[in-house]
Amino acid sequence: MRILFAHERYLPDSGGGGEILVHRRALHLRARGVEVQVICAGDPALGDHEGVPTRRLPLRRRALPLGLPALIAAARTADLVHAFTYHAMLPAFVAARLTGRPLVCEYMALFGHAWSVMRSGPVALGCRAVERLLLALPAQGRIFLSAESLTLAKVTPSDRIVLAPPGVDSAFFEEATSAQKEDLVLFAGKFEARKGIAELLAVARACPQIRFVAVGWGEGVAALRAAAPENLTVQESRGDLYRRLLGRARIFFFPSYAETFGIVVAEAMASGCAVIGTTGQGAEGVRVQAGDVAGMVAAVQRLWGDRDLCLALGARNRERARDYDWDRSGDAVLGLYRTLLAHKQSPLDARP
Repeated sequence: MRILFAHERYLPDSGGGGEILVHRRALHLRARGVEVQVICAGDPALGDHEGVPTRRLPLRRRALPLGLPALIAAARTADLVHAFTYHAMLPAFVAARLTGRPLVCEYMALFGHAWSVMRSGPVALGCRAVERLLLALPAQGRIFLSAESLTLAKVTPSDRIVLAPPGVDSAFFEEATSAQKEDLVLFAGKFEARKGIAELLAVARACPQIRFVAVGWGEGVAALRAAAPENLTVQESRGDLYRRLLGRARIFFFPSYAETFGIVVAEAMASGCAVIGTTGQGAEGVRVQAGDVAGMVAAVQRLWGDRDLCLALGARNRERARDYDWDRSGDAVLGLYRTLLAHKQSPLDARP
C-alpha cells in the first residue's frame, strides 16, 4: 500500500500540533508496512524527517495550489491520497480527482464561529467560507479528531467517516505523581487570541493570590510578557519544560475559543492535572464557556482552594487519558484505507 500525505508543512518545520499528528500518522503506517510519502510547502534543504520520504515544494504554504503539477505526479505513484487541513486539501482533492485516486480528508482544524475571534470582518467570513468548502469536498473518506468536530461538520461516524483522536506519549504519564504537584495554574499552547490569551490575563489579574504560569510559543510572547501581572510567569517553550510544568501543575487552565481536539488537554490529563477549560475530551474538572471570565475566575478559585479535590480529579484524568492511544488512532486510519481501497473504482489514468 502506497499513501501520499499532503500537508502544508512537515516536521521539523512546524506551526503547532498538527505537524506532530501528521508525523505520528506517517510513523505508525510505516511501522505497519505501508509506504508513505509526504508532499508539503517549505525549504527543500530540510529533506526527509526521521526516515519519512518528504518532498518540500519551495512555496509559501498559502501558495500550495501552485504546486498542483507536483501533487498530480506524486498522486500517480500512490494508491491513495491523504490530505490535511488547510492549504493542502483543495489542491490534493484536484490531484486525486485527476488521477482517479481515492481521497481521505483529515480535519485537524475546524473553527466555525471562532474565526471571528481569530480574524476581523471580511477576512473572518472568508475563512469560514473556505472551511465550509473543505468540509463539502466529495472525499471518499474523512477523518475527525473529536466528537465536537463531528458535530461542527454535521456528520456521524460510518465505515467511511472515522473518529481517530490523537494519542498521548507515555512520557506525560511518567512525569509526575500526586506528591510532586505544586500550587500553580498552568496554561499551555500557542500565544494567540484563539487560545484565550485575553481571558488568561483577565483571570490572572482577578486572582492575584494565585500563581499562574503560561508556557508556549508564537508571535504574541513579547506582548503577553509585557501585559502579564506579577503572578503570571510567561515561559517560551514547546519541549521538556512544557512536560515538566504539566507534571508539577495541579490545575491546567485552557480558555480556548475553538479546538478540533486540543492535544494539550489530553497531555494535561495524562500528567494528572485537574482541568478548567472550554473543550470536552472527558476531562475531570470544571467546564467553562469561552469568553466567560467570571465563570473562569470562580472555577480557578474553587479548585485552588481544594487541593485534595484537585489531586482526585487529576488521578481520574490520568486513567481517562489512557484512552488516547496512538496505535488505536493509527489503526482506525489504516482500517479506513483498507475499506476504500477494497471498493476503489477504476482509475482515470493507467499507472505506468
